[in-house]
Amino acid sequence: MIRSINHICRVRYASIDEVAQLTSSPEGGVLVSAAWQELAISKPPSLTISEDYSKAGRRYTSSFRVWLSDRRLVADPVIVRLDFNDGSPTLIIGTVDHPVRFIEDHSLSQKNLTFTHRFWSYPFRLINVSGTGIFTPEFTQEFT
Repeated sequence: MIRSINHICRVRYASIDEVAQLTSSPEGGVLVSAAWQELAISKPPSLTISEDYSKAGRRYTSSFRVWLSDRRLVADPVIVRLDFNDGSPTLIIGTVDHPVRFIEDHSLSQKNLTFTHRFWSYPFRLINVSGTGIFTPEFTQEFT
């Protein structure tokens, strides 16, 4: 399975040191409290998620590319938050134990940032704080 995801309108990241809470639910949701920083994007980003199987089990690979309007030079491990303009749930890629590492490429004509993240779970969907709307079963206090 290979899935290309479009309509990404906002890309934010938080250094692992700035993540106060990251709690995942068995349904694929995550509750995150972090100091988010925004990437200044100049072209729409692209995200491809592929699934493969091995002796160890199923693994998802998230491949991301974005063109930036300014340099960031982020060397720290991060988690990434992707917001969409089509109503899709916000995705979180990376965890405190298995973070994302950015790779930046700068030339005279463009600045781009990429990452490839491999994890046993599909990227997490952000749980909204009110606890309603995008998940079944409903958000419970067990995951706060």
